[in-house]
Amino acid sequence: MKIAQFSSIGKAEKVIESKEISNLSDPKENEVLIDVLACPINPADILTIEGAYGVKPELPARLGAECVGKVKKVGSSVKAFKEGDIVLPLDRENWVQQKIVSENNLILLPNNIDIHQLSMLKVNPATAYLMLNKYVNLEKGDWIIQDAANSGVGQCIIRLAKMRGIKTVNIVRRKELSNELKNIGADIVIEDSEDLADEVSHLTQGANIKLAIDAVGGDIVLRLGNCLVDEATILNYGLLSGKNIEITSYQTVFKRLVLTGFWLSPWLQTMTREEIFKMYNYLAELIAKKSLYVPIEKTYSLDDIKNAVKHSSEYNRSGKIILTPNN
Repeated sequence: MKIAQFSSIGKAEKVIESKEISNLSDPKENEVLIDVLACPINPADILTIEGAYGVKPELPARLGAECVGKVKKVGSSVKAFKEGDIVLPLDRENWVQQKIVSENNLILLPNNIDIHQLSMLKVNPATAYLMLNKYVNLEKGDWIIQDAANSGVGQCIIRLAKMRGIKTVNIVRRKELSNELKNIGADIVIEDSEDLADEVSHLTQGANIKLAIDAVGGDIVLRLGNCLVDEATILNYGLLSGKNIEITSYQTVFKRLVLTGFWLSPWLQTMTREEIFKMYNYLAELIAKKSLYVPIEKTYSLDDIKNAVKHSSEYNRSGKIILTPNN
């Protein structure tokens, strides 16, 4: 079978490769063998290859934070899954044609939903859902502000916030994205500027914004902080700029802003299986209704992994890049 692997840290398209390895053996009694149907390429994957992510892999390393698969064979004691089931693995290393997963690390999914959309269920929708629900008490009519609004997480935030009646200020790098984001529920779409706080105050009629969600890092965090009410929260989940977060002493001392970070992995480790199951089934239902949807620009096979990661690293994409290991 084929896997995607890298043996050294470096430019993603230069060090990643498709490799043929031996086929997997039968699953043990509490394991499930699955065919991987689709898996997205996320920014964290690229950062991992380039050595800029929070976790340093032991080389050679496989990649892929998420995928969707179909059960091929189950172990003798497995009762919750059967051949043909569509499943979400909660572990990593998913850029492979097949993998063996403990039954406790699998979530059963509906079998009548777009596979490409389901492949993005684990990370972006869950990240958006938890950031909107677990840090600040948001009520209908409240405002939030986010950067990287056209990202997969950003679009999920817009859609989930709209369902709850929460209003969003969305910062983008390209003005032409405005109509696209407004069509999915964005209230305000603007470009970053030195006068961001004044512009946001004018457009929201002086709303008290108590949550900023940041995926960029660097000095944009300063400007986000200036848009917030006292004692608001800045929630960082990415570093797209490659620069450390900037925040002033005035913002931390006198405005008493709280800066914290979000990483999905610790949340999944501390949530009960029932909580995880409930969250992912709720989000899967939204995908089935097309209430949650992320545009897809192109799909690639594992054989074309170098072009896939290169394409994924481009800034002017209009959608996600998806790997289809079994075509």
